[in-house]
Amino acid sequence: MIENVAGVYSEAFTPEYFVLLCTVGVLTYEFRAASETELRRLAPRFGVVALGWGVAFAIYEGVPSLVGTVPSWGLDFAGSLGLGAGILFIWGLWRRQQWGRRMPELSLLLIAATVPHLLITPFWDVSSHVLYAAVPAGYLAFVDRRFVPVLVVPIGMVFARPLAGAHTWPESIGGFVLGGLVLAGVGYLRDRGQEGAGRETTDVERL
Repeated sequence: MIENVAGVYSEAFTPEYFVLLCTVGVLTYEFRAASETELRRLAPRFGVVALGWGVAFAIYEGVPSLVGTVPSWGLDFAGSLGLGAGILFIWGLWRRQQWGRRMPELSLLLIAATVPHLLITPFWDVSSHVLYAAVPAGYLAFVDRRFVPVLVVPIGMVFARPLAGAHTWPESIGGFVLGGLVLAGVGYLRDRGQEGAGRETTDVERL
């Protein structure tokens, strides 16, 4: 019974769908107070997100098909590779069009999570479900306190993956810890950058 419930939970919040949901959430959040004229500009943004996820799914589905037999960690690796490529695509076009800072920030966080996950997974199958639930949920909660309830998803996923028999407890907890480290590391670098920019502004004013 518990195993079945945990499996359904894992499927409901699988990384490719939960991260997509969060990217759409970030997109609409920036337009929550937009005028009718600005709302017409949502279509190309949704188009870029759709194309990015098309790239992600193509890699996720295509790599195992091309390789054939994959090890137990292979699907997580392919999924992470596809997600990273899709997010990188979204980040590049978003920056080029200068559509706002929220989506590029979330994209960089996800890329920052993808790189260590790709390096670790062949040696230790840390849970991608937990990792890709923790990072976007943590970012949304940082952006607006009204998103704090979304944090229930990664916390629940920590328990769901071992109970579903998909990961061991250390692998599941490891995904949560890795997500926390990514959020903390990027937040620290951002704060340092803002402090540096503030000091430069002060120096210029003194001149």
